Amino acid sequence: MTTENKKRAKNVVYAIARASRCYACDTKLNAGDIIKMQNSQDDREVLCRKCAGLASFEMLRKGDAKLSRLAGKYSSATYTVMQWSQLWKCYERVGILVTPEALAKAQSEM
Repeated sequence: MTTENKKRAKNVVYAIARASRCYACDTKLNAGDIIKMQNSQDDREVLCRKCAGLASFEMLRKGDAKLSRLAGKYSSATYTVMQWSQLWKCYERVGILVTPEALAKAQSEM
């Protein structure tokens, strides 16, 4: 596994399938909201985008490989968004989170 793949494997966030609450600020989270899992000694804590520091990132849905590669290249940090598939019983990649500047630069190059 290359260092780039290892880096991306650590930066994983999830689109939740059912309503939940943020562990830090107690904000209600709806199905489809993006969350970050925070490991603790007792259990897993769910953090909203704001508490996880991801509020400034933009979601880029899968489907346009060239745009995704360019935006990932220009973004200072990239997060892979995963969602549970009831059909396949596993997590599937649904897109990436990138900085707005990187997305704008990638769209201007297309």
